[in-house]
Amino acid sequence: MWGILASITCAALSGLAAWYWFVPPFASFSVDTESVTALIFYLVVIAIDLGLLQLALFTLGSQVRSQPALTSALQLQQTVSEEVDHRLRNLLATVNGLISFSQKHASTSDELGDHLRQRVRAMSHSIALLRGAAHGEKANIRQVIQSALRPFGIADNDRLAIEGIDAPLSANGIVPLNLVIHELGTNCLKYVSTVSIGCTVVTANGRQMLHLTWEERRGPAALRPERAGFGTELLTRMSRSLGGTCDFVYESAGLSAVVTMDSDRVLGEAAG
Repeated sequence: MWGILASITCAALSGLAAWYWFVPPFASFSVDTESVTALIFYLVVIAIDLGLLQLALFTLGSQVRSQPALTSALQLQQTVSEEVDHRLRNLLATVNGLISFSQKHASTSDELGDHLRQRVRAMSHSIALLRGAAHGEKANIRQVIQSALRPFGIADNDRLAIEGIDAPLSANGIVPLNLVIHELGTNCLKYVSTVSIGCTVVTANGRQMLHLTWEERRGPAALRPERAGFGTELLTRMSRSLGGTCDFVYESAGLSAVVTMDSDRVLGEAAG
């Protein structure tokens, strides 16, 4: 009940009491062969008992000390499992939406396959950033933009200019922003020489909105299409799903686009 020191004290007092009253000659601390034998036997038994007691106390103490760490590890495992499940469901929902959306705009199976390959490839670039986010790393707007445009060869400083905030993104904002930038990059791949991207957070109607401006320059004049194509409709739907809008301006200098998103849905906590 009181630890090893109390046990040693109790063993010593018990040994003295037994020596005085129960080891002949009684009522004395006389030493002879019989008393020495009895005391040695007593000391051996007590040493074994105290050793086992100390081992039990050490084991109990280790278990008590490890309990918080074990509880923390189990909670972390539960959190990671729930986060992985949440992100996996988000990715599968995005893929399912892309499949349905691509079927609507594809006239042949080859065209459908080409659409899906491009979008899934774009999502694969987001997975590396998501993996880092799962380990506590921050994925910023600039990282996502450069990752999405790198396959098109316009992620270098000569062709790409990024201005404005470079806020960290939430895990839910990495994939949508990557797809938005990838879609805009797909449209300008063949003809546009330079792209300027601006990122700002503005307050509109009591909500903080991320404004992403996209300007294509040193290319052919941008002509308004007769009907909305796959890319235009995908951008519109993606921004709408994030609580914002997507507007295009067709100018002789090139295409301009303004994509807005609810900052609470795409930006990380540190961005607030």
